[in-house]
Amino acid sequence: GVPRGGLFWFFSADNPEVLVKVLNGCPVNNRFWVFYSAGTNLGFTLKVTDTKTGATFVSTNPDSILAPPIANTSAFACN
Repeated sequence: GVPRGGLFWFFSADNPEVLVKVLNGCPVNNRFWVFYSAGTNLGFTLKVTDTKTGATFVSTNPDSILAPPIANTSAFACN
């Protein structure tokens, strides 16, 4: 597996489509960061929830469009 990230798939577990990482950027800018990269042109909505505060980060990729990598370095405030 991937102990410090997440792999997501649409059709088969042996063919991941999206890699998601949440990084502790608190020492740098007092924020948690959400990075993801997808090797797909399928439409999807990614929702990451801070389980302490309930804050969410949401990103959507439309169907038939190659998903660009996302690096959000201000997704969540540090507690």
